[in-house]
Amino acid sequence: MVMLAVAGMSATGAAHATKWTTSASVDATETYNHYSGPGQPGDGAVTTLTGTLGFDGEGARAKLHGTLSATELLYAGQGQSNSFAPGASIFGEIEAVERFFFVDATANVTQTYVSPFGPQPGNITTPTANRYTSESYSVSPFIKGVLGSQVSYLVRDDNVWTTSQNYGDSTLKPPSSYWNNFDAEFNSVSSGPNGWSASYSRQYYDPGVGPGSYILQLLRAIESYRIDPQVDVSARVGYERDSFPADSAIGGTTEGAFYGAGLHWRPTDRTDLNGWWEHHYYGSAYYWTLSHRLPNVSLSASFSRGLTSYPQLALLIPAGVPVAQFLDAAFTTRIPDPAQRALAVQQFLAQSGLPPTLVSPLNVYAPTVTLQNSASASAVWVGGLNSLTLIVYRTESESVIQQSALPEPFTFGANTIQTGTGLGYSRRLSGVTNFVASLSYATTRPNGGDQPAANVRTTNYNATASLNTQFTPKTSGSVGVTYFLFDTENLDGRQSTLGIYASVSHSF
Repeated sequence: MVMLAVAGMSATGAAHATKWTTSASVDATETYNHYSGPGQPGDGAVTTLTGTLGFDGEGARAKLHGTLSATELLYAGQGQSNSFAPGASIFGEIEAVERFFFVDATANVTQTYVSPFGPQPGNITTPTANRYTSESYSVSPFIKGVLGSQVSYLVRDDNVWTTSQNYGDSTLKPPSSYWNNFDAEFNSVSSGPNGWSASYSRQYYDPGVGPGSYILQLLRAIESYRIDPQVDVSARVGYERDSFPADSAIGGTTEGAFYGAGLHWRPTDRTDLNGWWEHHYYGSAYYWTLSHRLPNVSLSASFSRGLTSYPQLALLIPAGVPVAQFLDAAFTTRIPDPAQRALAVQQFLAQSGLPPTLVSPLNVYAPTVTLQNSASASAVWVGGLNSLTLIVYRTESESVIQQSALPEPFTFGANTIQTGTGLGYSRRLSGVTNFVASLSYATTRPNGGDQPAANVRTTNYNATASLNTQFTPKTSGSVGVTYFLFDTENLDGRQSTLGIYASVSHSF
């Protein structure tokens, strides 16, 4: 049903789009991998063939953009089965009733990992039973408008389905799940110092297995006041009623009032602090973001705590912080026009070879709502010849389920503390050649002392270095080396993979 909705948007976008562009590319990569450690396959070559189709259409009342990809991996002399890796990232929107009724739809398909405690090689040619193909689809009808001239409204119904497929020689994958979020928001429309908003939300999560479903309901009112042009403050009050399965740590139905406050501070046009804090029955909930930009540097930090579910985070696939948003901020001073700046960002990413996203914690399937506490800080620096990206993060997740009949990677995989960092570097050697390197480190340990593997700590290291060059305006190539290391503390086993590769790409 969801795929039909996305396909319908594609047909509508194609029929009515005044702007329609497509792109296509093919890539062939030959990799030789040397493995070491227990349970590893034999050394050998891997041929990777990838085809990618991109499309972007926008009309008066419809838009559609995204990419589709297909990758075939052919193993030689390693005792591994050939593998197929599909990929998709699609967004479509229809304005069904002009300026009133809209429908959004998304489809995301990517390869990710079952457990944060398992191997997470950055190079897809390195086989692991921890990898699977994740799929998420969403359909979101909504209405929006203005009542009179004083109140705006938005009523939205998000429906998200997740499913998964085995990949390669893997045998474990998450079950299918469904998440629904109904939101109704009303906001004052005023240019004065005072403002208000009122909202109701109802979240429903069916994990597909386990003791049952979860329903989180919340009614919230916010009164805001502008102290001066740089500072807005707000008071937040509300009432919530959350229903959990009987054998969860919270148990049954919990309801009660909550309260909090918010702050938005803009000391300069380059610095922005925005967020809120609330006190709930499970403790503090908050969401804060801090950003600052310089002519060549973009800095950002975020901090959050609250209840969440696996399908909510699945909407972020492909996971990670988009590098483009940092580049957009860094280019703002030099390129004030948004359209010209967006084009400059695309060209810079293509020329520099920097990754499109920064690394992030693994979104782990959980048959329950989880309490997640996250913090991250990111930076992008753009120089004349050199460019640098950096991110550090920490995410602490705690399931409200005490026990589950799921396999072990799921039972304690959702109760984790993930920390990591990622570093990317690019240097322009000539007008057509770049040196690109990246390094990432991620470690996972259980959150809580009652886990059967409470003393286990696993670490994943990934490193790459390559030379990328442009042969013709549409043909490029690269040669490089990759290294992956998976280490387990207090357990036997240390696996590593050293790969050397050469790649050729052509766009049409």
